[in-house]
Amino acid sequence: MVPKRTILIVDDEIGPRESLKMILKPSYNVETAEDGIKALEIIQQKEIDLVTLDLKMPGPHGGEVLKQIKQKNPDIEVLIITGYGSLKSAIDGIRHGACDYLIKPFNISEIINIINKALAKKKKMEELKGFLAEIGDTVGLNTSLEDIKAYFKEQKERSKETDTTVSK
Repeated sequence: MVPKRTILIVDDEIGPRESLKMILKPSYNVETAEDGIKALEIIQQKEIDLVTLDLKMPGPHGGEVLKQIKQKNPDIEVLIITGYGSLKSAIDGIRHGACDYLIKPFNISEIINIINKALAKKKKMEELKGFLAEIGDTVGLNTSLEDIKAYFKEQKERSKETDTTVSK
C-alpha cells in the first residue's frame, strides 16, 4: 500500500484552513499552521509533500514563507491560495517556485485537481531522481543529482575539447 502524501495548510483564518483540512483529510495526511513561522517549524520536523499557502498573514508574508520553504526543500510543492490576489503576486509566486495560484473562495474540484497534478509531478521527479541515482551508481558516482549533473557536464566539456583538438 502506498503511504498517503502529507499536505500542510497554512492560513491565518480558521474557516478556510479547517474547510480545506476537512476536504483533504480523506485522501491525505494533513497538517495545519496559522502562520508562516509555525509552517516553517512543521517543515523542519515532518516530511511535507505539498503546502497550501495564504499570502496575507501576520508575521512573515506568504511570499517570504514561500522563498524560505523552497530554500529549505525545493522538492516541496507550494500552492498559493489567497483572498488578496493580484497579477504581481501571482507572477512573484510562480517565479519563486509555486506550482499554482488560486483566489479565495476556491472551487473544491479545482483545488483537488491542482493538488493531484502537483503531487503526480512530484512523484515523477522522485522517480527521475531515483533513476539518475541508479545511473550514478552504475558509473561510480555518488548518488546525488548534483553530482550526476556535474559528471555529465564534465563529460560534455571533455567531448567538446576532444572535438576541437581532432578538427585542428
